Amino acid sequence: MRPIQPRPLLPSAESPEPRATSHTAHSHTKSTDSTMTHTPLRIHLHSSLRSPTDYPSHASYCTRRLARLRHSKPVKKDLLHIKLYKSSLGTRVEDEQGKGSKSKHAYRSIDMTNFPSEVLASHENYFLEPLYCAERAWSQSMAIKEEERNGVTGDGKKKSASRLRSDRIKRMKKAVHFAKILEELTVCTKGMPVEEGGEETAADMPVDEHTRMEAKAYASWMKGNLAMEQENWKVAADEFQAAFTLCERIASNSTGTDGSDENKIQQLELQDFFTVRANNVIAPLLRYCRYELQEKGVETGIAMDISNKSPIASGSTIEFRENSIAIESKDLKMALLKVSDLEKEWKEETPKNNASNSGDDARFMALLNGYDDVISLTNHESKQLANMKAGPAVNTKKFQFVNIMSYAKYQKLKLVMKRNEDMVNGILKRKSKKKEVELKHMEEVTHLYDALLQDARAIALLPGGGSIDDFAGDASSPEVEDEFLLEAKANILRLRSLRCYYLARMHASPLVGEYSKAVALLDQAELLANEALEEIGACDQMEHRDEILERLEKVVEEMKGDKCRVFAMSYLSKTGPSKSSLPLLARLHDYDIPANPLYLTDVPPKLQPILSRPSFFDVALNYVSEYPVEELERVLEAHTEQAGGSSTGLLGWFRRG
Repeated sequence: MRPIQPRPLLPSAESPEPRATSHTAHSHTKSTDSTMTHTPLRIHLHSSLRSPTDYPSHASYCTRRLARLRHSKPVKKDLLHIKLYKSSLGTRVEDEQGKGSKSKHAYRSIDMTNFPSEVLASHENYFLEPLYCAERAWSQSMAIKEEERNGVTGDGKKKSASRLRSDRIKRMKKAVHFAKILEELTVCTKGMPVEEGGEETAADMPVDEHTRMEAKAYASWMKGNLAMEQENWKVAADEFQAAFTLCERIASNSTGTDGSDENKIQQLELQDFFTVRANNVIAPLLRYCRYELQEKGVETGIAMDISNKSPIASGSTIEFRENSIAIESKDLKMALLKVSDLEKEWKEETPKNNASNSGDDARFMALLNGYDDVISLTNHESKQLANMKAGPAVNTKKFQFVNIMSYAKYQKLKLVMKRNEDMVNGILKRKSKKKEVELKHMEEVTHLYDALLQDARAIALLPGGGSIDDFAGDASSPEVEDEFLLEAKANILRLRSLRCYYLARMHASPLVGEYSKAVALLDQAELLANEALEEIGACDQMEHRDEILERLEKVVEEMKGDKCRVFAMSYLSKTGPSKSSLPLLARLHDYDIPANPLYLTDVPPKLQPILSRPSFFDVALNYVSEYPVEELERVLEAHTEQAGGSSTGLLGWFRRG
């Protein structure tokens, strides 16, 4: 059973407005300048059609579209089938001889091949008219095929299978006839008519090479459909092969990088459209035809080369996550070259400066700004593709931009992380001569490892990698388990281990004294370090892998020693002698450690609680009376009067007594 034929070669949106060019039938006279040329038209035939969802409806649409094309003012005297315009160059010879009805609205036959090249180049409707005629006939043929499959015709009457097949092939032959006319019009070199005795000269072709290839591919497609319906598999295979080759040529010719951004987007759309047509529409039918030929024992003798990958334009490339990414944008090339120069200068100056200085910092910031420029340009380029339909060419372009952006971000984060690790090593190296690293320096190291861990996690989340077949069309594609991701996750484990280790040393400091937390952090740090050693050991392509493993193993040994010390300090803090807070006079017979060696006694002495029996309070109650308020007031007044009569001179204070 033959597969259902999909939509032919050229579906898309409705045709744009035709170019208005003044031209009438009475103006078809030869120019006196035989060397006069015209500018070839460029018509995107595929964009003049739309995808049919219902074949009868599509045929009706083509009929309405043909009426609009033929009634366009610049071309209606050449394209309308009425004898009112029989003086047109397109009128057939038998109609010019006056055969048939004399009415001005009577039908007249038109031969499109009679038009000179200059006339055809004056308006695109001369090419769209046979295109829509072919489309209408093809849609009618496909509608009959559906009726044949369902067993009921559009008018509700049943017809025999042979009658339906005959009608279907008749419509298909009509479609091939108009497709041939379209192909002939695109290669027309006929000059303007000359007077008797004059020499007719050849003219330039009315359209450019792109339009000629589209028309030829369309005609080959229609011929292949007809041969397939007639079960002429050899002819069908040859025609489909020709259409497939032309579509690939058109797609490859649409990969240029010159022109404005709008032209680049149009080129991508063309490449995408014809790549999809070649691989998803023509290729399956071509395989089917060759399969039928092989079943009949006929050798095709042609190896079919069908690839879903579009050609990559030559130019600069970058290597990222096992992919070679082409840099086609001139701005991106310039930005990457600038970054390369800045990185070279920074690497040349860095070994000369053991310590960081202002010049080194300035070059480092310039290098980071260069990567920011690359990221900004890539983001700008990718936004132009956001609203485009997904397809092989568009997805390839998006895949390139996603990987370029991830590459720039990775290189930037890599530089920042290397600088932070150098700062950590510098702090530890400066304090290595001392017995203990001070708490403030340990805090600086821990903060740096916080920043390193954040950058390492950002690297692990970078999109990209894999192949174009796994790409979902945006940065939200599932992560690819490649060497890059494994290295990033191993580095995260290493940094987590080091961060826990230096946090533990902070908690074990005498000024903090949180030994239980320090022990828990050391246990976690040792566990993470062992996992990191295992993961890094499995990454064969990791940069400086042996050096990283050696340093991490050394830190693991330090963890074991620090763990023993923290255990001892924790035990002594719980079981050792406590420091006394009593003054010296209160602990003359105690052998303890004073909290303050200068604390001798309390002045005035503190009240001390005394334990007494209940009988003491019973005896004391007999001597307790009401408070003598009046007596106390008299004593207070007497002392006040005595103080007021004393001398208040300069030496009055010495005379008091």
